[in-house]
Amino acid sequence: MFRKIQWFWHYYRQHKKVLLILLLMTPLQTVFQVTVPRMVGFTVDALKTGEIPTHWLAQALAGHGASFGLTATQSFAVGFIVFGLFSHAIYAYFQSWRAWMNCRLEMMFRQEAFDRITSKGPDFFNRFRTGDLVTRMTDDVAEKLSWFACSGIFRLYEALLAVTFILLAMISIDPMLTLWTTIPLPLLILIFFRSSSMLDKRYEHLQARISDVNDIMEACFSGIRVVKAYVREKAQKLKFAQSADVRRSAEIETVKAMTVIDTLYNSIWQFGVVIVMVVGGYGVLYSDLSVGDMATFIYYVVWLVFPMFDIGQFLVKSRQSAVSIDRLMELEDIEPMVSEDGDNGMSREVSGSLCFENVDFSFDGAQKKIVDSITLKVEAGQTVALVGRVGSGKTWLINMIPRLVDPTGGVIRIGETDLKEFTLADLRRNIGYVPQEPVLFSDTIRNNILFGRIDIDDDLLNWAIDVAQLRNEIKLFPNGLETTIGTRGMSISGGQKQRLALARALVGKPNYLVLDDCTSALDSKTEADLWDQLHTVLPEMTALLITHRPDTLEKVDKVYV
Repeated sequence: MFRKIQWFWHYYRQHKKVLLILLLMTPLQTVFQVTVPRMVGFTVDALKTGEIPTHWLAQALAGHGASFGLTATQSFAVGFIVFGLFSHAIYAYFQSWRAWMNCRLEMMFRQEAFDRITSKGPDFFNRFRTGDLVTRMTDDVAEKLSWFACSGIFRLYEALLAVTFILLAMISIDPMLTLWTTIPLPLLILIFFRSSSMLDKRYEHLQARISDVNDIMEACFSGIRVVKAYVREKAQKLKFAQSADVRRSAEIETVKAMTVIDTLYNSIWQFGVVIVMVVGGYGVLYSDLSVGDMATFIYYVVWLVFPMFDIGQFLVKSRQSAVSIDRLMELEDIEPMVSEDGDNGMSREVSGSLCFENVDFSFDGAQKKIVDSITLKVEAGQTVALVGRVGSGKTWLINMIPRLVDPTGGVIRIGETDLKEFTLADLRRNIGYVPQEPVLFSDTIRNNILFGRIDIDDDLLNWAIDVAQLRNEIKLFPNGLETTIGTRGMSISGGQKQRLALARALVGKPNYLVLDDCTSALDSKTEADLWDQLHTVLPEMTALLITHRPDTLEKVDKVYV
């Protein structure tokens, strides 16, 4: 619980002004609201007796209108109206801040979760499915946390203050009748403690089923070409229907539990109204309880239903939100495989030979090493190829150069400097990286090449396009560089994807070029033209590439097996 409070405070402390407004305005507007029923009681007594009650508040309102030529009755009526309008204005102002804070916190939850996820390594994405991550950042944040984070908490604060002020006002009128009214309270507390663990389990089960549905959708849409090629649409529909049915059942069971608990809260507290009607009615007939006091009491008991409902809602929603917070904190607790170890205050020149010294790599807890005691050296300006069997660790080895992962043993140096001594920004700015499976985004060709690097001019962009052998294809696209490609580049061929990814790597004029089998989808002529162009720029770069093509191996300076 304390850790969850710390988790909330991390976000709230960034908006201390709003927090202070909510903390101070809530008691003020609650006092105004609680005073209104008392004034209703004064009005009832005044209508019955023809005189303003002797209570100090009633007399204060009745006396202020004399300077304006109003009678006591007129002054009381005007004061009542003004008081009500002012109370409503305060409540509207207070509510607007609460709504603003809900939206602000939702944005912060989602943004920070996204920022943390993008810093994680490959092990993280092996552990968490894409659909599950999307659920945590959408459903968990928007549906479960956004309302609770501010309105839920401050409605509890408001409800506790309202219950306290109302009970104090009721005690000031008739302590014994107040005692009778609070009889249902222990039952409500018992319901909460008996239902908490059950609600936790149902909410956790529900969120997991929502993640399953989202994961099936993401996998199907991402692999839609394969689905259609193997005529598996019907199987995917069945799989989705089964998962959606399980989610529906989980939703229904959760709503049933919430409905039962909410109904118990409301129904039990309604007994308080019945008690006031019976005991209070007896007091009016046979004691000194006035009709106005009786009306005030009924008003207060009815009003108690709403804060008690808010307390019940908080107790229910808190269990739901606690599950969502745990799911977000789970993402936070996994440390990224690569941390920022370099000195951010000093920009280093990233150049020189590239040396691997007894480099190992394995995942935590794994018995087998993916990369085992590799030592090799690539001189500045050299082009070196890595070859080997499928699964021999070639890709993991070159992934260590831009520090997508770090070695679990040994060291990698550029010149005499350990890679970890460079900042990630300095290191990666000097490395052009083309992965085995080119990753493209649903954007224009221009934006896929530039990838947000606003300092790159058109001359450099055109140079990278020419070297990557993309010029002729771009001329055939309907809007040239401004043509939008489909999700993950579905509207272009495999070879075009690889060359577009290569243009993205070259356009930054890197000192190091890392190519992971990036010509596998090219025909022999296009590949020959590509390497002819690359050789005009490779002398300026240190290149490390993975390939299985003999024609490519003939063009490198050294081959490591």
